[in-house]
Amino acid sequence: MSGNGKFKSAILGATVSLTACLTAHLFASPAYAQKAQDTLRVGAYQPISIIDGIFDPQPQTNLMDRVVFDTLVQYDTDKREVVPGLAESWTYIDPTTIEFKLRQGIKFHDGSEFDADDVVYTVNFVTDPASKFRFKEQRFGQIAGIEKIDKFTVRLKTKSPFAPLLARLTTMLPIYPSDYHSKLADKSAFGKAPIGTGPYKAIQVDATKGVILVKNPDFKEINAGQPAAKIGKIVFMPIPDAQTQLAKMMIGEQDLMYDVPSDVADLMKGNPNIEITVRPSISFTYLMLDAANRSGFDKFKDIRVREALFRAIDRKALVNALQPKEIADMPLQQAMCHPWHIGCASSIDPPSTDIAKAKQLLTEAGFPNGFNMTITTWGPARAVAEATAGQLRRIGVNASIETLTVPGFVTKRAAGQLPAYMVLWDNGGGAPDVESTAGFFYEPGDRNYNQDAELSELQEKAQSELDPKKREDLYRRMFDRATTQRYSMPVTPLGAVLAHSKDLKIPTGGTKKPEGFMFNLLEWK
Repeated sequence: MSGNGKFKSAILGATVSLTACLTAHLFASPAYAQKAQDTLRVGAYQPISIIDGIFDPQPQTNLMDRVVFDTLVQYDTDKREVVPGLAESWTYIDPTTIEFKLRQGIKFHDGSEFDADDVVYTVNFVTDPASKFRFKEQRFGQIAGIEKIDKFTVRLKTKSPFAPLLARLTTMLPIYPSDYHSKLADKSAFGKAPIGTGPYKAIQVDATKGVILVKNPDFKEINAGQPAAKIGKIVFMPIPDAQTQLAKMMIGEQDLMYDVPSDVADLMKGNPNIEITVRPSISFTYLMLDAANRSGFDKFKDIRVREALFRAIDRKALVNALQPKEIADMPLQQAMCHPWHIGCASSIDPPSTDIAKAKQLLTEAGFPNGFNMTITTWGPARAVAEATAGQLRRIGVNASIETLTVPGFVTKRAAGQLPAYMVLWDNGGGAPDVESTAGFFYEPGDRNYNQDAELSELQEKAQSELDPKKREDLYRRMFDRATTQRYSMPVTPLGAVLAHSKDLKIPTGGTKKPEGFMFNLLEWK
């Protein structure tokens, strides 16, 4: 056995011993599940200092932001349609103007009344040149302005026809209370004591102590787009280490753990007080190659080399080896978009696995003996990247794995320093429209590693096309071209793996978020 193998065995043995002790302790003492106190305790992998998706657009924040705040419109993920939210109806006045009739009788968590002034204030704030926050242009750059018609009517204008407007408004524009927010000297501090209209109120937001949400008794459920809270209190505890969360789950001091690594899930399966639930999600891993030669690693300028790498990858084998059995039977993804997304369309499959063909292509390209390369990765995609590197060795390509933090990866990608990378994509945290994917990969910018003008043109046309069928055809042409040119390839789907108390019910529908749940969908059995 190699030294590395001995090290892994030692770690595994220590983990199993720890688990055995914890299990014995659990069986010898009463469970501490909080159903009786109507309190759900959840582990957070990163400290949460604010609840505000504008100023802190990261996945954990979005889990809470979506239930503390409401949006003008919501998205019913089961019916796959935009439904009323704070706006009870809407009408297009012309291709760039949409009028919203606002719902009456809605109160913010501080008791103040919701009306048109709050909507106008929020839109003006996020579009104000003086307001500085990440992704501002990507999220709100299309908005030209907003007009108050009366106390419960507003008209929103875009700079040009913008097809995904309503879908974008379901996730990206939390409505602020104008009277309170406007008086804050530091607007980024609002999330420390956020006030919304959603099904949960935040009564504590502390990076060290965690977040506490309580049910909003005044919330009125309108439709499945934003259900009312069913659990009285949510305690979101900062516990960055998965092994520590495992220990707390085993002794009943934590009720829900998400993004559960497969080996950790296996260790909990023998515990009668814990259930493992696997939910399909819209997340997937993909391999991107530097076809535009931004990095100076010029081998991927040749389409034959790009196709050779893709033909060396056995996607089905990777799924079977690395994903839960509930995910393994799902069809392999055809294009660089999840078929659940509005507008996702394609008609061409990625290259099938063919080792002989891959070697032939490399020989034709002048690399009969293969070459060395680096694949950069982060987070859940690392295991897939490592397994992919093993498959590439079958055609003589020796790929080393560079693992970075997310900020480190983003910095190197923006600088054009990545010859190849394998990471995950979740369409902007589960946004319903494919425009997030199309813009992310194909609009001009520092994320674009193909520099294909035709793809950028199709992406721009598609987001301006208001006819759904014509728009879908534009996206089909775009994704088919990306597949044909071998710029990138979806590799494996990623399931949402949850470990939870046997007393907690995880619904089978109602969300496609990468985490596999939303707080207002959870309930006790």
